[in-house]
Amino acid sequence: MDHASSVVRIVVVQPETFSLGEGGDVASALRRIGPGVVIEIVHDAGRCLAVCREEPIDLVAVDQALTGACRQVLAALRNGGPPVVVASRSSAPEAALEAFRQGAADCVSLDRGGPEALPVVALEQIRRHRAARERGSAERRMRDLERYTDNIIQNMNSALLVVGLDGRISFANPPASRILGEGIAAIRGRDVSDWFGGEPGGGSLLGATLIEGRSLKGVERTLTRRDGSSVPIGISCSPFFDSDGVKIGAVAIFQDLTEVKQLQSQVLQTEKMASIGQLAAGVAHEINNPMGFIHANLFQMAEYLGDLRRVWQGVTRLRHAVDTEDLAAIRQAGSELTSLSQEIDTEYVLADLVKAIRESQEGSERIRHIVNDLRDFSHQDTGERVPADVNQALDSTATIVWPMMKQIVVLEREYEQLPSVFCYPMQIKQVFMNLLVNAYQAIEARVGESGETGKIWLRTQKSDDGVIVEVADTGVGIPETHIDRIFDPFFTTKKVGSGTGLGLSTSFNIVKRHGGRLTVESKPGAGTTFRVYLPTDGVGESGDDR
Repeated sequence: MDHASSVVRIVVVQPETFSLGEGGDVASALRRIGPGVVIEIVHDAGRCLAVCREEPIDLVAVDQALTGACRQVLAALRNGGPPVVVASRSSAPEAALEAFRQGAADCVSLDRGGPEALPVVALEQIRRHRAARERGSAERRMRDLERYTDNIIQNMNSALLVVGLDGRISFANPPASRILGEGIAAIRGRDVSDWFGGEPGGGSLLGATLIEGRSLKGVERTLTRRDGSSVPIGISCSPFFDSDGVKIGAVAIFQDLTEVKQLQSQVLQTEKMASIGQLAAGVAHEINNPMGFIHANLFQMAEYLGDLRRVWQGVTRLRHAVDTEDLAAIRQAGSELTSLSQEIDTEYVLADLVKAIRESQEGSERIRHIVNDLRDFSHQDTGERVPADVNQALDSTATIVWPMMKQIVVLEREYEQLPSVFCYPMQIKQVFMNLLVNAYQAIEARVGESGETGKIWLRTQKSDDGVIVEVADTGVGIPETHIDRIFDPFFTTKKVGSGTGLGLSTSFNIVKRHGGRLTVESKPGAGTTFRVYLPTDGVGESGDDR
């Protein structure tokens, strides 16, 4: 035993006065163990048991000469407590047999070399006791850990499922039961595709984890209960391995996002309406222009109609003259019609009337387009993901922003043919709106009132499993000291009243919830490029890279 590792505590029960005889006293024999041993001597069973209750004791040594005390100590400690070694004054085997019957761990005779043997026996019993105590402590810790873990799993807010390689659920906690809408007993053994869709044996969501061993973090999906109701969830999945590292299934943790979705919808709607408020003046001006020349054209067309009505009256008189076959009347009506046509310049009036009608049609179509895009942008999402045309979403959002920025911005578009993206379209439009407004404000900050213009590029392209949208500008750029913070909530470099610091943060979180990434590259004085990656299936590997 490594005596330096810990203090050994021994309680010795021996008479107060006795004749030492050949064997000496028990305490003196045990002191031969060496340093690091604390020996407390008591003279009765009551005090011995009290000491054992007060502090951890490694060994109790009892002088068998105290017959009554020896019997009481052995009876009290035989079913729990430190080991008891009996020191006998007799070498007769009957004495040792009696001690063992009463529960002694060992019995040593103090006669014939007993003082030398007692420390050896004591150390062996202490080693065994400590080993047993360590095993018991480890087992208790393991039991406590199991109870603690089970308590956490059963009472955690998130739902937890353990799914085998065959796609069948082997474990579900109470939150999973509440979200799935069925009892735990009814859930176990069922195929996970009963709720998450897809083919039996894994479902469309967990298939990537069960088959490919791919982890998914923070993916938003909708599960369907047996009664047909749908529940929006945020789910993370990881493969599950045995002690040999062999994949045996998957663990899925998910939460009901119903309330979160409602709050998120309200926040997004508020953010969208705030963005629309910033654009209201530009949109009003853009609508006012076509409305102005439509209004002017209507007045002009009213005058033209008056002139053409006079011509028509002349045509009517000529027709009546022709009907009477009065040659003089015909000549008179024809002469008047010719003079009137020359006075009014009928050819010009007709040509200009056609032009005014065409311009008015174009203006009304422009107004209709602006109003439709504005209405679509302000519309709330349905709460479910749908396939969407990213090019259309980007273009219609640019139409909304354009009236505000066209005085100082040249807008260029470079669109590729893209596959549909499974997403919340209004949320994606909100991202594009925030990026476009941010680009415009960066250009505005650079050019000021100099009369110069800036440029914004809108580019889209396909990637292996998704689409990429770039919004680049020639604005002031972002300082290196700020580039790592621009997606933080409430962080803004704009003047007070010019920004809340939520636009880019909101955009970052929307893209992340779609399983995508929003990154930025910028050089002060040369402009900024925001790049949005969106997986077509809305899953992807959503990370936190900025």
